[in-house]
Amino acid sequence: MTTSTTATERITIYRDRVARLRKTLGEQQLDALLVTNPENRRYLSGFTGHDSGADSAGALLITTDDIALITDGRYLEQATNECPGLRLIKREGSFTDLAAESLLATGARRAGFEAAHLTVAIYEDLDKALREKAGGKQKMTLFSTRKIVEQQRVIKDALEIAAIERAVAITDETFSYLCGYLRPGQTERQIAQEIERYMIERGAEGLAFPSIVASGPNAALPHAVPGDRTIALGEPITIDMGAKYDGYCSDMTRTVCLGEPGPELQELYDLVLAAQETCEQGLRPGLNGKEADALARDVFEAKGRAEHYLHSTGHGLGLEIHENPRLSKFGEDSVLQPGMVITIEPGLYVVGVGGVRIEDTAVVTEDGIRILTTSHKRFNLPR
Repeated sequence: MTTSTTATERITIYRDRVARLRKTLGEQQLDALLVTNPENRRYLSGFTGHDSGADSAGALLITTDDIALITDGRYLEQATNECPGLRLIKREGSFTDLAAESLLATGARRAGFEAAHLTVAIYEDLDKALREKAGGKQKMTLFSTRKIVEQQRVIKDALEIAAIERAVAITDETFSYLCGYLRPGQTERQIAQEIERYMIERGAEGLAFPSIVASGPNAALPHAVPGDRTIALGEPITIDMGAKYDGYCSDMTRTVCLGEPGPELQELYDLVLAAQETCEQGLRPGLNGKEADALARDVFEAKGRAEHYLHSTGHGLGLEIHENPRLSKFGEDSVLQPGMVITIEPGLYVVGVGGVRIEDTAVVTEDGIRILTTSHKRFNLPR
C-alpha cells in the first residue's frame, strides 16, 4: 500500500480481500487455504517478506474465521509492523510439521494448497505430517487449487492502480532521460545499468524485471539479454523496461533509432505503430483475449508480416509482471473487464535486420481503456 494509507485503512483493505477469498473457498467447499505464493501472501496480508527457493519467509493459513502467518524469527518484527492485528505463528524447526499442526488445530477437514507454488517435496512432507499428527487417521484432506487468489487479483482497486500509475510515471521519466543520454558507442549493458540506477533515483524500489536493451540485429530477439554490443547510428534500439513501486509493476517498450533509419526499418516501425494504435482504439470490456490480440495481429496479416509477429499482443500486470488476462490468440478464456491493468505490445522481428516493439500500460475502463504510459513514440532521435 502507498505510504499515505493509514494503518486502519490497510487493515480494512486486507480484511475485505480475505472476505472475498473466503466466499470463493466456500464455493469450492474448502475450509482452509495454505497460501505460499509470495505475491498472493502480500496481496492478502501486506507482508512483504520474500526469500529464495521454496520461500521460507512464510505462508498464510486462511480459514473461515481466522488468518495467520507462519514465519520464522527473521521476519517477526517486520510482520508485526506491516500486518498489525495479524496472528503470527513463529516457525522453529520443520515448516511442514508446524503447518500440519496449525491446519489440524483449525478443525478444517478440506484444506486447499496452491498447486503452482507448493513443491512436490513440501506437499509430500505436509501430507505425511498431517497423517502422523492425526494419529494415523486422515482427519484432513489436501486439495490442489489453481489461481484462486490470482483470479481475485485480476481486478485492481484504486490503491493498486495508484501504485501502478506511479511505477509507470517513473518508467516514463526514465525514458525521457534516456532520450538525452543515449550515444553511439555505449553498450547495451551500460544502458541497462543506467536504467536501473535512474529508476531507483526516481523512487522505484527496484526493477519490475531485468531490462531489455537490444540494438541492431539483436532487436530481432524479443527477449534479448543486454550484452557488450555497442549501439550505432541508423539502427534500432529496443528498450523494454519497468519500475516497481509499492510492490506493483509497470511495463513499457520503445524502439528508437539514433539518426536516420533505413527504409525497411522505418516500414517496420510504421506498421507496428499502426497495429498498436488500432488495437488501443478497439480495446473494450467484453472482448476476450483472442479478439483483443486479433486487433493488432490482423494489421500485420493484412500486410503479409504475420510470420514476423512472434508473441502475443499483451498481458495483465500488477504485483507480478505477467498476470491475467492474456491478450493472445489462445486467450478465449480471458475476458477484459473494467479495473484490469494490461499491456499492449505488438512487435515485428526480422532476423539479420532487427526488430521493433512498442508497448504501453493501460487500465480497462467501462467503455475502453485509459492509457497510463505517456512517453513519446518517435522513432528517430536526431543526433
